[in-house]
Amino acid sequence: MTGGGEAAEPSRSVLVVPVEGAERLSAVCTLARVRGRVVPVEGAGCVLLPAAPADAEAAAAKLSTLVQGADVVVLTSAAGAVTAQRWRGGRRQEDPKAGLLLSVWPDAVQRLLLGRLDPAEVPGTRDGGEGPRWRAAWSLARSRRRG
Repeated sequence: MTGGGEAAEPSRSVLVVPVEGAERLSAVCTLARVRGRVVPVEGAGCVLLPAAPADAEAAAAKLSTLVQGADVVVLTSAAGAVTAQRWRGGRRQEDPKAGLLLSVWPDAVQRLLLGRLDPAEVPGTRDGGEGPRWRAAWSLARSRRRG
């Protein structure tokens, strides 16, 4: 606390990636060299909590080039406000309304964004960006064959 006021809530960012299965997104993160926690969220795909909020935009740019034909959305909570960015093909697109997205996505997305849900509590959560890239490529190829 400084100046007698309350300490500002730290900013926090998450990426919502329309990939089914935390194992798949974890492998994509490894290929893209993006580090963070991958949390499966039924009805939204997966949520990636980047290692640092400052890494969110770079992570979105990288992941949106590998997850072709899909939008990667960055949600950021700072100073009591939530903003959204949409990324496709490595480029930032027109920003969507964060409130609208949060109203249609499962509650877990908002709880992860606000730090009210510990990723460790969600079954299937994995570390993204870990391990050798060849193993990640092998894992993705194997999962595509299985469907």
